Amino acid sequence: VASHVAAYLGTDPLKLQFTSAHLTFGTPSFVIKREINTRLTSMLPTRYQSLPASANILYYEILDFSIVELETKKFFKVLWLGATLKEVDVINILLPKNSIIDDVLREILLNLSLPGLTNSVRLFEVTNCKNLKEHKSNDPIDNIQENAILYAEEITQDEAERDVNDKVIQVYHFSKRPSCTHGIPFKFVIKAGEIFSATKLRFQARLGMNEEDFAEVKFAIVQEKPCIESKYIFCSNAILSDHNWTSDKYLGLDYVRKTEQVGIMGDDRKAVYIEE
Repeated sequence: VASHVAAYLGTDPLKLQFTSAHLTFGTPSFVIKREINTRLTSMLPTRYQSLPASANILYYEILDFSIVELETKKFFKVLWLGATLKEVDVINILLPKNSIIDDVLREILLNLSLPGLTNSVRLFEVTNCKNLKEHKSNDPIDNIQENAILYAEEITQDEAERDVNDKVIQVYHFSKRPSCTHGIPFKFVIKAGEIFSATKLRFQARLGMNEEDFAEVKFAIVQEKPCIESKYIFCSNAILSDHNWTSDKYLGLDYVRKTEQVGIMGDDRKAVYIEE
């Protein structure tokens, strides 16, 4: 398969990496590991039932290195977040398997053209567009899950200079129902005594949204245990720091009419059609 695709693209077959497509959404799902005798039929879902058109999709990526190197090294695709969640750069990183997270952070900074960072950098792993797991600088990279979605960002000034009474909470995006998650979750500082109208202005700046789109976003405190419950915030004078923010609580942003998503999607204008 790699030879046929590489011949069409005019590239080295050992620099091609294939990814399966999500059966429901058609978005990239899992990286397919290199095996010499792998056939096209084994790279696609087993046809034991009627499957959507996305079942016939394979994503390819032309890497800067040979996939043979993955036998001794680990490859990461890290999404660097800028001042807003709409500013995203993709960074490819290849490191020896005995590296630590600090090595990943160093590679990220080497790949970015930044004049200088004021605060430290955080690397975190996201699951279900909601749960955020932060990695410590001395953790081994083996702690990172296979096919993990990784993000990196400079810690915000609000968080770096937060007061002892300020609270750092987790925020995620959903549409209509708290379980319908999307987008990039993030950490946000709830300042002690700050009224909600002022907090919303800081949210708008972090999201990078204009007035019209931001006006359609609703805010809800979502509690996961013992079952998912949401309580919407309507009062502009509410003080979120007064709320008891336990570890099972999130602030959810409900996009009633629009869905703001950031991700890596395929481009069918660059598709290659193959048969077996």
